[in-house]
Amino acid sequence: MSKSASRVMGPLYKFLLWVICLLHMYPILLVLISSVKTKHELAVNSFGFPREFTLTYFKTAFQTMHYFQSVYNTLLIAIVSVIGSVLIASMAAYAISRKNNRFYNTMYVVFLAGLIIPFQMTMIPLYKVMLGFHLINTYQGVIFIYLATLAPFSVFLLTGFVKSIPRELEEAASIDGCGMYRTFFAIVFPLLKPALTTVSILNLFTIWNDFLMPLLYLNDSHKMTLTVQLSSFRGLYFNDWSLIFAGVCMIVAPMLLVYLYAQRFIIGGITAGALKG
Repeated sequence: MSKSASRVMGPLYKFLLWVICLLHMYPILLVLISSVKTKHELAVNSFGFPREFTLTYFKTAFQTMHYFQSVYNTLLIAIVSVIGSVLIASMAAYAISRKNNRFYNTMYVVFLAGLIIPFQMTMIPLYKVMLGFHLINTYQGVIFIYLATLAPFSVFLLTGFVKSIPRELEEAASIDGCGMYRTFFAIVFPLLKPALTTVSILNLFTIWNDFLMPLLYLNDSHKMTLTVQLSSFRGLYFNDWSLIFAGVCMIVAPMLLVYLYAQRFIIGGITAGALKG
C-alpha cells in the first residue's frame, strides 16, 4: 500500500472504530439516561436527555429487588460454581491432555458435545431429575447444574493450555518423588493461572447475567438472584420501564467494575494460550 493510500485509510479506520464504539455504547447510555427520567418524560421523550433528573426509581428498585439479599444469593451461587468449575475442569483438562488413549479422547468429545447441545433441550428432563433428588429451590441444586453447564467450555479452553506446558517439568517432579496429584497442584496448576483467570471471569459473567436457570430451579423469593428479581417489574398487563432501567443499572454496575479491572487478565489469558499453542 502506498503512503498516500495509507494516509487516507488511517483516518478512515479510526472513524469506523469510533462509529462501532458509539453503536455499542448507545444502548448502555440509553439505559442510564432512561433510569433517571420520570415516567411521563420517559413516555414522551424516550430517546432524548432528561429535563429533570430523579433517583426515586433507584430507591424503589433497591427496596423491591431486596438488593443486598439478591446480591448475596447471586454471589454465593456464582463464587461456589466458579471455584468448583475451575477445579474440576482443570483436573479434567490435565487428564485429557496427558492420557492419550481412547477413553480420555472419548471424554473430550463428550465435553465438546456439551458446547453443541443447547440447555433448552435438557431443561425439562433435568428438572425431573432435580425434583427426584429434592434439589429444587436449593442453592446446591443450581450450583450442580452450573458445574455441569460450565464444564464443556472450561475443559475446552484449559485442555489447549495444558498441552502447551512442557512435560519435562512433570518428569522432573516425578523424579523428585511427586505423585500425580502433587505434580498437578504444585507444578501444573500454578502455570495455568492466566487461563484459569480467564475462565473464572467469563464463567462469573455467565452466572451473574443468567436468568433462565434461577427462574426454573429457585422458587423462594429469598433465594432468587438479581436477574429474576428484575423480572418482577414486568407483568402480563404492565411494564414499569422506569424501574426496569434502574434495576438494570444496579445489576450491570458491579460486573462493569469487575470487567474494567479484569479485562487485562482476560486478554492476557487468551493471548497467552494462543501464543503457547
